[in-house]
Amino acid sequence: MARRTKKARCKEKDRISKLPDELIHQIMRFIDTRSAVQTSVLSKRWKLLWTTLPFLNFNSYDKYYYPNKLAFYNTHKRVFADRNHEYQILQLDLHPPIGLTARKLQKYVKYATSHHVERMNIRSYRYCSLSTFNSSSLCELKLTMNFETFKVMKLDCWSLPNLNTLTLKSYSHKKSCQLPIICLMCLPALTTLVLNRCVLPDSFGLPNLKTLCLESCNLPKKVWDFPALLTLQLSNVRFPVDFGEYILALGSLRNLEIDFGNNDIGCNCEISSSQLVNLKIRAILNDANAIKGKIVVWAPKLCNFSAVGFFWATLKGCDELKRVNIKFWDRTMYPSKRTPSWVLKLHRDLFETMFSELGSAEILSVDLVILQALSEISEILDQLYSPFYNMKYLRLPRGCEESYISRSVRRYLLGRSPSATIVKT
Repeated sequence: MARRTKKARCKEKDRISKLPDELIHQIMRFIDTRSAVQTSVLSKRWKLLWTTLPFLNFNSYDKYYYPNKLAFYNTHKRVFADRNHEYQILQLDLHPPIGLTARKLQKYVKYATSHHVERMNIRSYRYCSLSTFNSSSLCELKLTMNFETFKVMKLDCWSLPNLNTLTLKSYSHKKSCQLPIICLMCLPALTTLVLNRCVLPDSFGLPNLKTLCLESCNLPKKVWDFPALLTLQLSNVRFPVDFGEYILALGSLRNLEIDFGNNDIGCNCEISSSQLVNLKIRAILNDANAIKGKIVVWAPKLCNFSAVGFFWATLKGCDELKRVNIKFWDRTMYPSKRTPSWVLKLHRDLFETMFSELGSAEILSVDLVILQALSEISEILDQLYSPFYNMKYLRLPRGCEESYISRSVRRYLLGRSPSATIVKT
């Protein structure tokens, strides 16, 4: 009697098994496919549940799940052979070890495309022919692999009429992918493009593209043509002398993010955009001698501005500015970096140049290094007018108390906005 009672209690606790298959599939999409297959031993309810799973995740070669490469390949073989072939594959994540042959890789990709896959994430040391990905159902493709030469890829093109998101990344850190323009021009529905370690063609234009992210890439030699582009992210790219012409050509641009990394800004960088709303600039430089250029921004509709690092910037005509976030170092990206001594010895020109153009900001966020730098030049601040005439909130970094702010710094930041509220992040 006690056994039955215990068994009945277990059934009452097992509420997951009573859920419909579609909901259980949504839960199982967050685990590795090998773990999903292992749930077949739980009960009769779960025995064949994995065979209709539309999310296949072979995301990593982890020794916790796979004691050796053979176990990894055997899992692949069993899943693709024993699953219910009448059910669609919505998503395939495949990150095999180096030993997987190109033939097997193409076999798995073709199986997914034949089952109307919608999202695919492939990371492979081997090159997989682009035509292997031909599909009318594929909407999102993330591809990391060792790409072939320009001549081979030029003759090997894909047919993806409904693809709207494409991410291409070179598997090797030393070798970049030289991308033929035909690989992009044959994607009529493409709206989001992410490229990492790719050599772009000299002429580059996509009429329907709305989001473009470039990392460790070169910009095309000719000014690009993206009439519908709304978001542009540039990280560790080579900026041409006429970079301002590239931004000026983007008439619909709303969001711009530039990360110079440890590279010099070089000559003056001009950002002129009549529709720009959000701007973020990051430049992590090693010493004051590395600062050779200045960033000049003209954006009459700019509302949000974020500056991370140390650089000279001038904002003109930004009367609608609402939110400003100023950091000398991004500690989320460089947690171990110490504040260099030269940062704490800033002179009045830095704050006069940048801060004087931020007066319309309603919310100002600063980091601890900014407050330290201001404190170092408190005697100079006493001679300057407060540039912030419209401030409503001053956001301090975590761990910084209001009592830490000296009288000179408080007067400089809040002198013209005495009713502003000081809040902590």
